Amino acid sequence: MKKLIALCMMLTVSVSVFAQEKVREKDLIGEWQLVLDIDREDIEREIEEEENWLARSFAKSVSSFALDIVESIDIEFEFRRNGDVRIEVEVFGEREVEYAEWYINRDGELVIEGEDHDRIEIDDIDVFMMKDGKLHAYEKGRRGKLYEKEEVYLKRKR
Repeated sequence: MKKLIALCMMLTVSVSVFAQEKVREKDLIGEWQLVLDIDREDIEREIEEEENWLARSFAKSVSSFALDIVESIDIEFEFRRNGDVRIEVEVFGEREVEYAEWYINRDGELVIEGEDHDRIEIDDIDVFMMKDGKLHAYEKGRRGKLYEKEEVYLKRKR
């Protein structure tokens, strides 16, 4: 019986630690900035572990180029009350604006869909959930289990 109680307590604590907040419309409306929080040092460390010098050299040049591109991308979301979202993308000084639709599903998850009701796909992101005042990206696995994409989130513009 003590083991069962201890197990229940551990489960309760672990669930509350990993719990996300449901997205509410009043907290969502407004302008948000997409953040791609990629750790350059982690990538460089992984490349250095490569044994083949040619592969390591190639990976260094490609990763540096790719990271420079990612850092130059600016994506902003403007969530509107009518379920529309304005998405503005700026890359190398070129600006493009797209419109999509958003809704909050019965589980309190933010879903963004294109005008033809296809989900907007950003690096396998299915939904966003509120966590620490930011909209964190999640991928849905089997049976609806959420896996956080820790390096991708939306933060409110000030």
